[in-house]
Amino acid sequence: MNAIGVNQHKGRAATLVLGAVMVSVALVSSFVLGDDVDVAQGNELTDATPVAAAEIMGWVGKLSDDAYLVREQAMKDLWKSGVAALPALRQAAGAGDPELTDRSNELILYISAGVLIESPDAIKKLVLEFSHSPIKEKLVILRKLMDLGQWKQVLHLAKLERRPEVRTQLADIVKTTAARAARNAIAQGDYEQAAEILQMGADDAKLMVMRAWFHACRGRLQQELEKAADIPGKEGALWRMSLHRAAGDVGDAVREAQKAGRNDIADALRVLEGDALPWLQRGVDRSGMDAVYSMGCRIQLARLAGDDKRAAAMARELVTLAVNPETEARAVTCLAANGFRKEAVEIMVKQDVDSAFEYYDMTESPQRCLEILGIPRNAKPPYTAWVKKFTDHAIEEDEEILFNRLVTLAGFLVSRGQGEHALAVLSPMMSALEEDGADEWFDLLTTMLDYNLGAVAIHLVQQRGNEHGDADFCVKKMFEDIPSKLLNHLWTALKKRNPQDVTQALHELALLSGVIADPDSEVDKLHKSLRDEVADEGAKAKELRMIALFKFAAKRNDIATASRMADALAAGNDHWTSSKTYLDAGLLRWEKIEPHYADLVEKNPADYLSLTRLYITMRKLGRDQQAEKMYQRALMASMGGVSELSRIGWELHDAGYQDKAADLWMRAAMMADPGNENYDRVMVYLAHYGQAIYRSKQWKKAAAIAEVNTQLMMRGRGSRPLHSILRTRFYAEFSHGMHLLQRGKKARAMNTLDAARQLIPGDGTLADEFFPSLRAAGIGQYYDRWFDDSYRHIAAACKLYPKSHNTQNTAAWLASRSVRRLDDAEKHAEAALKMRPHQGAYLDTMAEVWFAKGDRAKALEWSQKAIKGSISNAQGSPRSETMVISNFKQLHQQHERFKNDSLPRADR
Repeated sequence: MNAIGVNQHKGRAATLVLGAVMVSVALVSSFVLGDDVDVAQGNELTDATPVAAAEIMGWVGKLSDDAYLVREQAMKDLWKSGVAALPALRQAAGAGDPELTDRSNELILYISAGVLIESPDAIKKLVLEFSHSPIKEKLVILRKLMDLGQWKQVLHLAKLERRPEVRTQLADIVKTTAARAARNAIAQGDYEQAAEILQMGADDAKLMVMRAWFHACRGRLQQELEKAADIPGKEGALWRMSLHRAAGDVGDAVREAQKAGRNDIADALRVLEGDALPWLQRGVDRSGMDAVYSMGCRIQLARLAGDDKRAAAMARELVTLAVNPETEARAVTCLAANGFRKEAVEIMVKQDVDSAFEYYDMTESPQRCLEILGIPRNAKPPYTAWVKKFTDHAIEEDEEILFNRLVTLAGFLVSRGQGEHALAVLSPMMSALEEDGADEWFDLLTTMLDYNLGAVAIHLVQQRGNEHGDADFCVKKMFEDIPSKLLNHLWTALKKRNPQDVTQALHELALLSGVIADPDSEVDKLHKSLRDEVADEGAKAKELRMIALFKFAAKRNDIATASRMADALAAGNDHWTSSKTYLDAGLLRWEKIEPHYADLVEKNPADYLSLTRLYITMRKLGRDQQAEKMYQRALMASMGGVSELSRIGWELHDAGYQDKAADLWMRAAMMADPGNENYDRVMVYLAHYGQAIYRSKQWKKAAAIAEVNTQLMMRGRGSRPLHSILRTRFYAEFSHGMHLLQRGKKARAMNTLDAARQLIPGDGTLADEFFPSLRAAGIGQYYDRWFDDSYRHIAAACKLYPKSHNTQNTAAWLASRSVRRLDDAEKHAEAALKMRPHQGAYLDTMAEVWFAKGDRAKALEWSQKAIKGSISNAQGSPRSETMVISNFKQLHQQHERFKNDSLPRADR
């Protein structure tokens, strides 16, 4: 039914009926705005079809005619007249005639909202409903209109809304609609329509920024700034601020933000100039803060003001607020985030034994780990007396946390090179649980895998046997990340290969999954044998076996084998294309993935992510000019969205373009609404992955960003490891110290830098940025003294646990990156590789040692070994596919550094 033809009788009630929708005239009248409000474009009459004012007035008069057909034709004629009819309709709406008022208001609403007479009835119905609906229903209606592709109606209806609080709630959907519509217009090459879409939201702050980004991408910022120079008042300041934000001009954006009364934006932007104090002060003034967070923020401000005495006094007060598990955990976070390591550790040791153990383990303080558990200092593994006493207590209390603590200890022994004692630590507990018929026995097997205790877990299952289907159930529990159909298929095949010998079947499953070491490369023969078994079977049987073997190859981190299988499977089955593409991209096979990304871009020219990936691929292939065009298209397609820019930045960072990533994250931070989750997220990206800021010596800026990240960490409610919090504080102190050094304040700089170093003893982070930056700065005797102290800490752990491969590797990494004790570094690296000869990270450390020694050829040789090793057998320590591929990419970036960077000079 046509919207006009609903009511056929004059004298109807003062309510319009559209289908089943009743619309109050008063509500419609209150929604439709006055003469000064812009209306929808698209209903205007052209010069070729002029309509005289007298003719319009004649039609208006017929809206209350006795004859229904006359009224209907008048409505049609006025509707076709578009905006030219609005003045007369507004006058008629206030004339007092109910029929005339009703019809005039309905037409005003349709014309103002951009609804054409030929628009579908569903659109007309939604527009009319919108005028009288509460806010929640308005949002639903706008989303429906979006789904119907009616972006003009969405933008105009939101603009017609009078109430500021409602317009605020509609802002996000308006921005999403405009971005989607503009992006589609850009994809079709229709920049004029994109500009029209964005202009429709000219008075919306969020759309202003988007519109400014659009002009920036088109190279028209200067022209827009010149035009905006004469716009008076707040509106002009907001628009100029938006243009400067899109341009990346922090100082000018701050000045215009202040003129516009947007001090929140000004303070957020100042962080990017290196001044975090105004923004951090806002964190202190945030409403609804708990006492612990409030105190943490005040300590931070006191420290930044140089009032260390007051900060220390508040830290002591903060300790007294730790009165229950929740406040204790929050106090640990806030104290550590402000550098009060000793106070944080003391609370944690009392509050959370397991977190304290993890902290001391991460900081290469193994003796403290044992002390935390209550193991006597002179006790020898497997700590039989302590294990018996603790096991009895754990069984009596029947607490999962106590069972897990024994698993933690066993994992500690494995990581420290004393894995031969792990079974003795766990056997008493597992025997008691088995005897009790406890379900925890099975649950703990999965926990053991998380601690690289696969050999122990498999041994326990082998001992238990499969008489009552126990081994079958254990397999299901331990490998629940493998689809059950595939797991059952391969487990059945292994049992068939080993009838009456479930022990061997479990051993082979462990080899296939990588949860045990495979020094003799048994898995290669096993993989081939299982594949050949089905060579003469049907297509379905062969496919099932291949998929199962593929999953297990990925599970054991043998990505090289998995990729070869994906290539073969994709050749005859399109369903495997996505797996093949994922692995080709992960393994940096640029020639193979370029056609895929090019195809995605052709199908969806507005796909900013595919455009970014095509840009990266083209650059890797040496086609820089073509690549740059893709990058500019990606930026345009992002529409300046902070989440989109952040994602583009991550792709760049992941590909090794760290400088470009940091620059883009800086621009994203400028575009973000201060304080919302997108702003917070991009600040975290800059703090954690913006090492390019350090390398470009922007220390003041780095320090400000680190302080904002610190406050975000204090605000968070989630549990974070203490060493992670202290590392965040370390980066802040490190940046402050380097900035002081840059300004010639050496004494203060040395104090700050030494305090930073002592926050994270034994942490490889010191080797990543700290010592290389200080070596370049040339700080004389401080450098050697600090290196010797840090090295002694790790060397002591190596002496206690000489088979602790990760500790040996950390010592080698610290020495090689610091270009000190290089012969010792080589010995440490050799010790690590003796225990883990195929570990990619350890092979890369040996490459770093040779690079530090000035032998580029050997560095590149070891780097190639590292790359190859990173996608081979997990050897008992499987990680996620994502982690393996990320590590593979990082090692490739290292290889490029060894190939292209200047060799270190021994005299620096």
